[in-house]
Amino acid sequence: MNKQAIGLKRFRGLLGLLGLVLLTLPAQAQAFGTAREAFEAGRNAKDSRAKRSAFAEGMALAQARLDKNPNDPEGLFWKAVNMGAEALERGKMAALPVVPKMEALLLTLDKVDPRYEQAGASRVLGRLYHQAPSVISVGSNKRARVFLDKAVALFPDHPGNLAFAADFLYSHGDRRVARAYAIKSLQLLAAKDWGSEGAEWHALAVTVVEDTQ
Repeated sequence: MNKQAIGLKRFRGLLGLLGLVLLTLPAQAQAFGTAREAFEAGRNAKDSRAKRSAFAEGMALAQARLDKNPNDPEGLFWKAVNMGAEALERGKMAALPVVPKMEALLLTLDKVDPRYEQAGASRVLGRLYHQAPSVISVGSNKRARVFLDKAVALFPDHPGNLAFAADFLYSHGDRRVARAYAIKSLQLLAAKDWGSEGAEWHALAVTVVEDTQ
């Protein structure tokens, strides 16, 4: 057998061995069962690449639901939040073009199921309108107040609704109500594990409480 034939045989053997190894590895194409799981994994990931990968899969999983039903609440909400989180990993300027797309998804959700994720559409829309710049994006204090008030009215015992509302109200001078919301948010957060988002809500509520003493 000449050297070329021997080399080809070894190469085929290597391919076969590689195939056996790959069969024993966990599949990576669909690491998560739901877009919610992908979002939580992205929030908990240690590096930006892993975060973006998880959020991208979350968007794909949510889109698969929307392909079957354009008004699917789970698809609308989790596509919006995964989309926003992935864009933020690329930088604030990269996130700006994504904001109107998030807004459209969440406004649709607010119409078809305003109670989904304990007023998730109102909660995220309120935060979006509060944080986004008004000149080059969708920022609007008036809209922020409307949706944050709605979130608290629908689910007054959700710490995220209260924390986002408290942060908004404090920044607009209503210290008394902001403090009350923040204190209640912290009490609710202490009673239950709210995942990675809970840490964000906790930080906002603590800041409001400390600044209103």
